[in-house]
Amino acid sequence: MALEWIVIDSEPWRAAKREVAKNDQQLFLRKQGSSIIYKQTQRGYECTGCQSEIMSATVVHPIHDGPFPLSGSGQCEYEEVPYCQKCEKRPEYNGVPITQRNEQ
Repeated sequence: MALEWIVIDSEPWRAAKREVAKNDQQLFLRKQGSSIIYKQTQRGYECTGCQSEIMSATVVHPIHDGPFPLSGSGQCEYEEVPYCQKCEKRPEYNGVPITQRNEQ
């Protein structure tokens, strides 16, 4: 049975636009366009490829909302990005800045 994926994070600045799918008994998660799929377990999520527990890394997106280019109030948006420590590289801490241009 093929899974039907639904995008749950669509903001352009996100490090990982996530998709979910559900069959009769299980919930699945993946990064949009990725072939690496995580399945929900009683403890969290695990990789369907290697059965490793899925980790989470924080990615910080500075908010550039000031009157000049690259200026802002110093605020940031924090994003938790899932990854398989055996099948994927850990996401970088520094994320894409959020501007009015990529919020549209």
